[in-house]
Formats: sequence, structure tokens, C-alpha cells
Amino acid sequence: MGLDSVELILRTEEDFSISILDEEAEKVRTVGDLYNLVLSKLDVTPGCLTSKSFYFTRRALVDSLQVPRRSIRPATRLSPLLPDETRRAQWQNIREHVGLATPPLRIPADLKQDLYKRTLFVSSAIAVALCVIALWRGWWAVPVFIFCAIFWILLSISSISLVERLSARLLATELPADTAGELARVVLSLNFEHFAPSESKTMPSDEDVWRRLVDIICDQLQIARDEIVPNASFGDDLGVS
Repeated sequence: MGLDSVELILRTEEDFSISILDEEAEKVRTVGDLYNLVLSKLDVTPGCLTSKSFYFTRRALVDSLQVPRRSIRPATRLSPLLPDETRRAQWQNIREHVGLATPPLRIPADLKQDLYKRTLFVSSAIAVALCVIALWRGWWAVPVFIFCAIFWILLSISSISLVERLSARLLATELPADTAGELARVVLSLNFEHFAPSESKTMPSDEDVWRRLVDIICDQLQIARDEIVPNASFGDDLGVS
């Protein structure tokens, strides 16, 4: 497939929120072939919703990162596109372009574990110090130990939560997904109602699909509408490489 063909397939996928496999695209010879393929792909199955989320997410990645659409596929790894030194700013830009609930960056697991250990050490030291002070002043031992144990548990839980919230903005650099496809699935799970069709929505008619497809081909190939007929060959009649 040439560059024009790839761009046309990507544009069709994005506008109709469908997924077209490479082997399916290779069989498309005429406008009618593409039209029938689009009709066969339009449904409301979970796989279709995942596709909708992917093309929605891909558009946000393309717009925010300024990369070609064809460079973002479901298996595309995100880390090379988001280097550590600029990741936080880039991720914020991506979240703004998505415009829906999007997972934040996470604190790396090893760093989070280190924070937990330090927080537990500090809270334990405080609880032990209070226990020693209480015993030194001669207070009753059993209530003191019970109080210190409860205090230590509550202090540890609250301290860990507080430290994690405070450090998230400075230390969160780990991506919530490894690939663009994984990110799309997370976005779908957080915004299912946005992608799932409501009962009031109806499937587009065959005429609506044809009209939208013609608009896409006209815009993508910069050709007149009267040239786009079902038996028009992309290669021979429309000059698609």
C-alpha cells in the first residue's frame, strides 16, 4: 500500500471509529469495496467500543505530540514518545487534548516502596517515643501500649496517603500504560458512557455512510465528488498510490 492508501485507510478508521486490518485493506480495490467494508465494521460490540476509544485517544496523541497518525498504532510503545525529562508536561498536554477522564502518571513502584518504608519508619519512631515517654512518666502500661498501637496504625495510614499525594506531582513519572492500545482501554474504562451508544442513538443509514465516505475521500484525495462512484478504482480512476 502506498502512502495515499495508508492515509485514506487511517482517516476512514478514525472518522468511523472502526478497525481495518492490513489484509482487509489490501483487498480494497474500488470505492464500493471500501464502502462495503465500512458497513461490515459498523456495530456496537465491545471490540468496536475499544476501536472508538483507540481512534479518539490516537487523535489526542497526534495533536499533542505532533506526530504522524500512521506512527500511532495499538502496539506503539508510549515511552519513546514521552522521554523522562519532558514526560510530565507532555502528559498534561495529552490529558487536555483527550478532554475526558485520563489516568495520571504514577510514582514508580521502587520509589513508592521506598517512600512507604521511610514513612513507616518515621511514624513508628513517633509511636515508640510516645510509649517511652508515657512509661517514663509512670502511666499505666497496658492502656499506653494499646493507645500507641492504635495511634501507630492510624498515623501510618494517614502519613502514607498524605506523602503519596504530596509527592505525586514531583515524583510521578511512570506511564499508566505501556502502549497506545492499553491507554485506549484505560480511557474506555474511565469514560464508558461517552463511547457506548445511548438508546436514543441510531445506527447511521447506508446513505449516511456513503455520504460520509465520499466526504472523506474528497477531502483526503482532493478530487471532485462526481468522480467518486462505487465502481471507481482507487488506483486506475482516482490515482491513489
